[in-house]
Amino acid sequence: MKKFSFSLQKILDLRNFELDQAQMELGKVNAQIANVNNQLKTIAAKKVHATKEADSLNDFSLHVQTQDYFIYLDQKKEALLAELVQLEMIAEQKREVVREAMKKVKVLEKLKEKKYEAWKNEYQHQEELAVDDVVTSQSIQKIMKKETVPSS
Repeated sequence: MKKFSFSLQKILDLRNFELDQAQMELGKVNAQIANVNNQLKTIAAKKVHATKEADSLNDFSLHVQTQDYFIYLDQKKEALLAELVQLEMIAEQKREVVREAMKKVKVLEKLKEKKYEAWKNEYQHQEELAVDDVVTSQSIQKIMKKETVPSS
């Protein structure tokens, strides 16, 4: 009996490739999100550091400069938060693409498993028939030998 082959294997391979691509795209967006989050943490750390420095200052003009710096950091933070919202929306879209690709792969893999099980059962059935044929043939040969042997 011929070995197992899945007629939709090329499609399954294509679906797996599409899944890999979708996961890579999601990974890229997640890396961008992590980058923005790191930038937000850096801004928060800069603000804390500037606050500590400003508390030790006695010069009013440096306090004004510090306030201007806080305004700059807040504007940068707002821009990063807006970017983060956009990236989160994109990430959700990418997650949906990954989920759909996973469904398509899973359907084909289940079909492949069912086809393999059917092939395996048929293979075992053919093996049993072949063994039965061999045993039957041997039994017939023994019977024939007994009948052809002249009795003394």
